[in-house]
Amino acid sequence: MRPHSHALTGLAVATAGAFLLAACGDPEPEMDTAGATADAAPEVAAEAASGNQRIDFTLPDLAGDERQLSEWDGDLIVLNFWATWCPPCKKEMPLFQDTYEAHRDDGFTIVAVAVDEQTATQHFVDDFGIEFPVLIGQDEAVAVGREYGNRIGALPYTVLIARDGTILDTHRGEVEPADLDGWLEAHL
Repeated sequence: MRPHSHALTGLAVATAGAFLLAACGDPEPEMDTAGATADAAPEVAAEAASGNQRIDFTLPDLAGDERQLSEWDGDLIVLNFWATWCPPCKKEMPLFQDTYEAHRDDGFTIVAVAVDEQTATQHFVDDFGIEFPVLIGQDEAVAVGREYGNRIGALPYTVLIARDGTILDTHRGEVEPADLDGWLEAHL
């Protein structure tokens, strides 16, 4: 290999590593605001999704059955994009499960979209006792996330959708109890 090729290979590996770290971690503080910095551009794109109508999509569930987001029309929906290999994603799942158990009879649901393989996702769901709907996909799930404002492919990424299908909020990074409580208090 020529020296020039080694440099390009190293640059590609470093770029991919930085993307993976950014895509599965807590957002930097300046990314949580819609500031006027260039660094805030992805967050502004996510916020631009707020106020729009939800986009219907179809992905398989863990049983392999095709499911559409529109099945949950009429509910307040927390749409969460996550992966089994993502530490912040794993950390927020017990909160989601507890909240789902407490409010599923109140017209509330969580639809989790795993950007992962079926086997790994099934093991995770079984280990954590997840009862809310879990859909799976890889490239397809990433594409759906982009349609919902997740331009950089960050995980976890969460979208709050009103009963009428309006996108109320987007959240990049781990959802904290205060975030979820605030959403429920305002919209449930």
